[in-house]
Amino acid sequence: MRAFLEYLWKEWFRQVGEALLVAFLVTTFVFTTVGVVGQSMFPTLRNGERVLVPKWETWLVRFGLAEWRRGEIAILKPPEGTPYSVARFPVLGFSFRAFFIKRIVAVPGDEVYVERGVVYVNGKPLDERHISDYIQVWPDSFPGACYKDGKLTRVITQQGEFSLALLPPYLKPLVSMLEPPDEATVERSRLEETCVVGRIRLAKDYYFVMGDNRSLGGSEDSRTFGPVHKSAIAGRASFVWWPVFVRDEKGIRLNLRSLPVPPAYRLE
Repeated sequence: MRAFLEYLWKEWFRQVGEALLVAFLVTTFVFTTVGVVGQSMFPTLRNGERVLVPKWETWLVRFGLAEWRRGEIAILKPPEGTPYSVARFPVLGFSFRAFFIKRIVAVPGDEVYVERGVVYVNGKPLDERHISDYIQVWPDSFPGACYKDGKLTRVITQQGEFSLALLPPYLKPLVSMLEPPDEATVERSRLEETCVVGRIRLAKDYYFVMGDNRSLGGSEDSRTFGPVHKSAIAGRASFVWWPVFVRDEKGIRLNLRSLPVPPAYRLE
């Protein structure tokens, strides 16, 4: 009997180990699933939905065989120190830096800024009707850049104003990517401190991300923590698979759907 019980224990342990190994390999190299928490990607994604993330794409990017594209929905870790980025694990209670889900609006080499709610990439305003047709876009501007005697003195983000002396570490890449002010701004700054909407020229391997929810306080994104490095992006949301059905004013409908790149981001 003892030998039989030992055999059962070893067989169970082997099967569990094999199952865990297969699960690890699948979620690491094939695909994984991520839950949407909050409304920062509304109206494209809703709280409680789950999306598929093809992990092979992540490995292709890491090996330099592919790049993330403008308009894709990225799963990413915000820079360390980003406000409200630390979550608490249910029941166990330990803290961790949560993943965010945002849309890539500009890629390395792009010039990007936001003026009165309109996103400009390489000088072109993006026609983001997939957002503006459903929600009221807040007319904010980013980044705010203040100059005195031609030198940068302050940076203004969604989170507030920061002098260069008190700049959080996660905003230092942003400052390094600010393009020089034009001559008119420099001349005005010789008389008094002058604040303008700056222009960001994204460095190699850096991406500018935003939530689709552009209402007031709708999304904490690159307007708060600046551009994100390629290494922070864990994958791309490609398909909504849960819940399978939803109920709305028209009744019960199928909720399964792909997440293609909207036409606004196809600038080439």
